[in-house]
Amino acid sequence: MSGPFAIWSCYMYIVLSLELACFIFLLCVVYSSALKLVRSMLHLPHLKEGNMTAPPVENAIALHRDWKRTEFFLNHEALQQVIKVEQKQVSRSLSGTIAEVTNEENSAIRVEIPDIVSVSSCADLTLPPGAGLCIDTTHGPIFLIANSWESLNGWLDAIRLVYTIYARGKTDVLASIITS
Repeated sequence: MSGPFAIWSCYMYIVLSLELACFIFLLCVVYSSALKLVRSMLHLPHLKEGNMTAPPVENAIALHRDWKRTEFFLNHEALQQVIKVEQKQVSRSLSGTIAEVTNEENSAIRVEIPDIVSVSSCADLTLPPGAGLCIDTTHGPIFLIANSWESLNGWLDAIRLVYTIYARGKTDVLASIITS
């Protein structure tokens, strides 16, 4: 190509590149400003935390009575279940025998943000009654029960927000705001 068309093509390429760069810069500023605005309302260093009912990690189709209410938190990396490990005390009997302390490693539900395919509310007879949350991941679905429908909406909004920020490549902006 030569002549006016080639010059015009180069000019348009430069203009579009500059527009894209300005858009990306503006996007970073908007995300940063919006997150700083709501920073005081966050449960830092987490974006959201609260209780949900979850099945045992090793048995996602457990009986309803086996599901337990546990604490969860959401940050820029994952939705994570918090397992509180009960510690046993070391005691010495009258005969001088020392009881051994056993460290039980409990696994917990952890959903990495990049693994999320979709999130939605759900109601299914196989789930315990309540506000069902379905997180479809690349590894299969994960079902949880929120404390209420209002709480479920909060979890859905928070997970969707974090995923949207991840999908747009702005996780570093989110991380810097919640960890600083």
